[in-house]
Amino acid sequence: MDSPASTPPEDLQGRVAIIGAGPSGLLLAIALARRGLRTTLFDRDVHAAEAPRFDPDRSYTIDISGHGLKAIRHVEAGPWFDETMIPFKGPKIPGRGTEEWPLPGWIGSRGDILRALMALLEARHRDRVSLAFQTRVTGVDVHSGTLVCESPSSGETTPQFDLIVGGDGAGSVVRRAMQDQVAGFTVETRSLPHYCTMIELDRVGDRLDRNYLHGLSTSPFCVAGAIRGDHGPRSSRWFCAVGTRRHATYASTEEVQSFFHRRVPRILELTSEEQVSAFTRRTCYHIGHKLTCSQLQGGRAVLIGDAAAPFPPIGQGVNAAMESSMVLDLCIGETGASPGGLLEAARLYDARWKPEAHAVSWISERSLFENPYHTARALVASMLGISIFDRAKSVELPYSEVRRRAEGLWPLWA
Repeated sequence: MDSPASTPPEDLQGRVAIIGAGPSGLLLAIALARRGLRTTLFDRDVHAAEAPRFDPDRSYTIDISGHGLKAIRHVEAGPWFDETMIPFKGPKIPGRGTEEWPLPGWIGSRGDILRALMALLEARHRDRVSLAFQTRVTGVDVHSGTLVCESPSSGETTPQFDLIVGGDGAGSVVRRAMQDQVAGFTVETRSLPHYCTMIELDRVGDRLDRNYLHGLSTSPFCVAGAIRGDHGPRSSRWFCAVGTRRHATYASTEEVQSFFHRRVPRILELTSEEQVSAFTRRTCYHIGHKLTCSQLQGGRAVLIGDAAAPFPPIGQGVNAAMESSMVLDLCIGETGASPGGLLEAARLYDARWKPEAHAVSWISERSLFENPYHTARALVASMLGISIFDRAKSVELPYSEVRRRAEGLWPLWA
């Protein structure tokens, strides 16, 4: 990390607001605090320590590796992830065996990731981060840097900042404001056939190794993973994401049992009738939304994480989000933290991260659920050592370079 020696005195520093206390927002707040900068972090939800660790309807297991590992190392958060999450050793993929991950990595729920980052923030940087939980940002003036905020304790307030960082997810209020207020700012959306329904596997026992993500099927696309349980560091809860190309509904438990018996019998070995019945009532979510911004900076606002570029899941969502925060922090390290320096950093970040965001989004389009061609292509490419999904996990290889190499192999990755 850059030395913070050039950080200006506090009375000359710009005021920074971070909207959204997700992985990207928390990591950025930590990174800027390490530089000696003060930030205000807004989030509409409760403190991470008070929120549920997982949602049974949506808690697929997330692996932190590659680009995410680089961001974790940037803020020296490894010990907090060791404490909160399960060590990650790689994926076990049907037809390809085990792909060992040789570097540090972790798996767990999104709630676990938030708790790890929040624990670090409060242990080391609480004096430089003002936390405003249960505060909804309802309006953003990207040119003046003014927010309209509502909270139960303070009512409506209108604080002003020199830089507003939108880390508020795929439905970003900051991005909508930029779209309305910044000339030339456009958003391209696309909907891909990705749907997901979760099932808890409550009879795994010792039949699956909790340090790995386990592919159980390619059609439907099923990946099982563990998160830490509630009974000590060795306890686990297992969840399986069942990915389909169409919205799936089931009329009865018997219909679900028949579906799994025909398509993924392994699931019936790993879960109880109670969980099969719960699966019948679970929501099938559309997770194929993809969004591309013409720019990531405008006025006094800048976008990170899913606010900048949400894309269908390929194991890179949280990893890319945290790396985007790292890149913005490095840009601020180069330009300085004065009000003018912050705006220059936002422009520099736009030039550096936009190609990466576009590249990882491009990669995500090449892995559609239950697409026989995509499945066969991924298997062959992995065997030949030219898989864009394997390369996307690299600590050192930028997403843009993964895309450049893939486009050189046209028509394989067309």
